[in-house]
Amino acid sequence: MQVFFFAYLYLAMRIIFSLVLVFTCLFGSVFAQPMNIMVGKIQNNIKIGPMVGNKNLTLGLKNIAEEAIQEKTDKMVLVSQVDSSTYKLNMEIIYFDIQQTATGVSVFHKTDNETIIRIKGILLLNDKKVKEFVATGKSSEVSTSTMIIDEGGGFNQASARSALKKTIINLIDKLL
Repeated sequence: MQVFFFAYLYLAMRIIFSLVLVFTCLFGSVFAQPMNIMVGKIQNNIKIGPMVGNKNLTLGLKNIAEEAIQEKTDKMVLVSQVDSSTYKLNMEIIYFDIQQTATGVSVFHKTDNETIIRIKGILLLNDKKVKEFVATGKSSEVSTSTMIIDEGGGFNQASARSALKKTIINLIDKLL
């Protein structure tokens, strides 16, 4: 009789230990501290095209990156001061261009503009490189008409912003 009592006691203790372990893991992940992150230096390293050395592009990229980080409120907190637990995200714009494809038959015309952006992200903690990734983002714009209209292949700001945001979100997801 005593053997069964100790067997049941042993089984009950294992069940209680397992439940405590499961609840500790669950509540530990729920109450985990979010990651402090700061958008650091942004460089325009585009070698060819109309966006070479464009300062507005780097300012716009910083704003879009901060917006993307704020949307991920469950994992990250955007901060303005650096301390020992703050990650810094530095970015380099490597490539920014439009690939234009035009097709036409008689008076019908179709133009596909695809904005392509490559951004290299470097995640730092205490000025030491933690991770590095190059993200590529694309945004397409299709226009059709019954007359041939020359658009000149210029940058569409909505398409460029969409491509930048996609690229930054991809970069943040891969780095963090």
